[in-house]
Amino acid sequence: MKIALVEDDLSILNLLKRVLLSEGFSVREFSTAEAFMNAVFEYGEEFDLVILDVMLPGTDGVTACSFLRERGFSAPILMLTALSEEEEKVKGLDSGADDYLTKPFGIKELLARIRALLRRSERGFTREGEFRFTDEGVVVEGREVKLTRKEKEILKVLVENRGKAVSKEEIVAKVWKGEQVNKRVVDVHVKHLRDKLGDRIKTVWGVGYKVV
Repeated sequence: MKIALVEDDLSILNLLKRVLLSEGFSVREFSTAEAFMNAVFEYGEEFDLVILDVMLPGTDGVTACSFLRERGFSAPILMLTALSEEEEKVKGLDSGADDYLTKPFGIKELLARIRALLRRSERGFTREGEFRFTDEGVVVEGREVKLTRKEKEILKVLVENRGKAVSKEEIVAKVWKGEQVNKRVVDVHVKHLRDKLGDRIKTVWGVGYKVV
């Protein structure tokens, strides 16, 4: 299991990293939300769970969480904060976080919450309208759908640009990466995706496709 640890406090970062590694998790650490989101959206890194601090330099954790969810990122997110007010917790949960832990916290409680979130994720837990990608394909609304590699890559491009139309040219560039491919191939793959996922993929005439 691979966990992203987004925390700018070096002492907390090092402590959590040691604990998670000792529990057998793979850990990737980030000191800013921007660095983490760049790894996800620019380099396609995938994580089974994210531990996200609220008080970060630059983009704060709540804003980052909203941004991630709007673009289809569906891995469980556990938010950490030094703020204990109920209103702050509500903001975090409303932004798309799955759980919330107030500093200082016990390591046993942290690990228990991580295990609970991962169990929910493994059972196919997903928010309505969201997609959780797996090795075999995608889980949507609790239903696992098997996809081919190209179908999965096309769907990822659409989900990352959720709500916006993505042109066939852009899909070809991102999925086939420089190969000479007829744009009609995209239409064929999208038809197969629609057969499997229903009407979640819409045609935007004269532009391309989008996920709703």
